[in-house]
Amino acid sequence: MQITSVVNQKGGVGKTALSVGAAAALAERGRRVLLVDLDPQGHATTELLGLPEPPPEAPSLAKALTKLWRGPIEELVVPHPRSNIGRGGAFDVIPTSPGMFDLIRRLDQFRVPGWQLARVIQFANYDHVIIDCPPAMDVLTNNALVATHGILVPVQPDRTSIRALRLMREQINYLEAAARRPPIIYHGLVPGLYRRPISAYAVAALEELRTFGIPMLAHVPLSVVVNEAAAKGVPVTTFAPETIQAAAYRDIAQVLEAAAVRHRPVAPTADQEFLFEDFIADLAQTRAANDSGGRRGLYDLMPKRPRPR
Repeated sequence: MQITSVVNQKGGVGKTALSVGAAAALAERGRRVLLVDLDPQGHATTELLGLPEPPPEAPSLAKALTKLWRGPIEELVVPHPRSNIGRGGAFDVIPTSPGMFDLIRRLDQFRVPGWQLARVIQFANYDHVIIDCPPAMDVLTNNALVATHGILVPVQPDRTSIRALRLMREQINYLEAAARRPPIIYHGLVPGLYRRPISAYAVAALEELRTFGIPMLAHVPLSVVVNEAAAKGVPVTTFAPETIQAAAYRDIAQVLEAAAVRHRPVAPTADQEFLFEDFIADLAQTRAANDSGGRRGLYDLMPKRPRPR
């Protein structure tokens, strides 16, 4: 299951439209896709897809993240009925909920913050999970980044996006070290929300954005078609499939598909087979180097056996 977060702490850069568009384009290709609306403002749920928020008494993402509800993830999911979906595919949504606005304060109280979303979605049965993050590098976005394999970063071609990207990279580096997780893959920058023809100022900003060394993906220029599609509660790929915006989302979906294939686990060969005894021996060495007192040597009780030469 490929997990992708759409993230930028700068608001108004087309983050939610990109989340919905990429998810819809993947479903159109026949993939099973889950869109998680992690933004308390809930624009993906209500404005772009026309879905209702769950009532207060129902299971919700906010309750699941704080362990007030511990049921299966399927009870949180709402299918989107008005999207073009390829054979075998699905476009499902975990909508936002009213309790999301109070969630940041409650998640900060957890002893190990950052892993709540990963716990909720770990048993989901999808090809792709797309997480629409809030416009802030807060505990909700950190939850998405801890769980994610890679990120899409929507940007506007201007100076403020350059500074925001620099700050975001610094926080992601810090989060990777704090959570002791592998480096997050930058699938690419998605320039958007600029008027055509593109100005010389915007071209210069794009050139500076390229210096970050992150792939530059398809552009999503400003267009009323995104608003018109949202008014109908359908993705752009369904509402206006021949537009530049729909084509861009399909190109981005292809990038995510290629990343999923590239990072698919490979079955171990005979000489890479997992041996429990070797695992315990390695664990014992690590614990011996870090433990003290009564816990020292705890794992040395495991019988030793010679390793094959």
